[in-house]
Amino acid sequence: MSRAATISDPLNPETQEFVNNPYPLFDRLRTESPVWWSTKSKYWIVSRYAEARAILRDLDYEKGFSRFKQGPAIANLFPQVRAIKKAAKSWMLQMDPPDHTRIRSLVNKAFTPKIVHEMLLDIEAIANSLIDDVLAKGEMELMQDFAFPLPVMVISDILGVPRSDRDKFKHWSDGLVGALNPRREFIKVTRAGSAVEELNQYLIPLVEERRKNPKNDLISLLVQAEESGNKLTREEVLSNCILLLVAGHETTVNLIGNTVLNLLRYPEQLDLLKKQPELTESAIEEVLRFESPVQAVRRMPSDDLELAGTKLKKDDMIMIFLGSANRDPEQFPNADKFDITRKENKHLAFSEGIHYCLGASLARTEGQIALRQLFNRLPNLKLATDKVEFKMPFALRGPRNLPVKW
Repeated sequence: MSRAATISDPLNPETQEFVNNPYPLFDRLRTESPVWWSTKSKYWIVSRYAEARAILRDLDYEKGFSRFKQGPAIANLFPQVRAIKKAAKSWMLQMDPPDHTRIRSLVNKAFTPKIVHEMLLDIEAIANSLIDDVLAKGEMELMQDFAFPLPVMVISDILGVPRSDRDKFKHWSDGLVGALNPRREFIKVTRAGSAVEELNQYLIPLVEERRKNPKNDLISLLVQAEESGNKLTREEVLSNCILLLVAGHETTVNLIGNTVLNLLRYPEQLDLLKKQPELTESAIEEVLRFESPVQAVRRMPSDDLELAGTKLKKDDMIMIFLGSANRDPEQFPNADKFDITRKENKHLAFSEGIHYCLGASLARTEGQIALRQLFNRLPNLKLATDKVEFKMPFALRGPRNLPVKW
């Protein structure tokens, strides 16, 4: 099959209209052209669950798929671009085996379920404190007052960085997230590089101090982590601290926002949850499926191959639309229905295979605690606006603002 699209090229992930409601286009793609070349964006789009899961797990494709791809050499002339490329090369998120296996095994030692379990009471206390701060006002901007500070305070505590610096983390995180646009606009890449440089300068003294005087935090554990005689280099420690600081809160911010938004948009589901609080876990899983915080991830074929009857060339850019795969009716009956009682909810929100999200357990835990505390403390919570817009870039999905009242 040639790269000519079987449908016209309507994809423009940078428009507010698309970002607010991409699902009608997802339906068309899955039906008419499940592996589709976007002539505008210059990448393949995989929209069905079966192909998405197969790529993520490297199923049935002997030569596999890679995560990292270097940009044009001329970009190296700019220090900010060099900074983001250097950091990204050490992110386990961007690595392939054997380096991915080595670093993930070491980081995993420092990011255990035990740490998450020990944080339960702390997460609950943070949630309650944030609610206390706004309770008397009768209203809040949920993203700014609750959904953002909760996970950033949690990951700050885990890493061992001051909670009081959370506004700095948001500034740096916004810079890094801006580079997730698939087209990788130069100005956004340079901003991301500047954020990496500033984060490095912030973290270097902390890493060196923990090397001399370890504490009970993740930075200390990363510095000390060792397996089979291998240790993380300082560059790997710094890069993965940046990754964990950003990834450790950014998607959870959106998960909390998406959860509150959908429960308020579907009051019958909220009523059901209030009557059956044991549905909290399945409610979070349904939000992860129905309004996936991560909408798209990149892959590149390691060699020429055929996918669903379409020929792809080595190093072609592939965008796996997780938000589309998670609404595939072939995998999820009544896929466009928000149903917190849904069974067998094997969504791809946390990816699959070797790149399955290391922080999935933490994100789920934070989402569940946030949900319980919000609606226990604020049982009359309701939307304070009829119009909710979603943030850009498209790859991460969450409300830009979410004013609520009670």
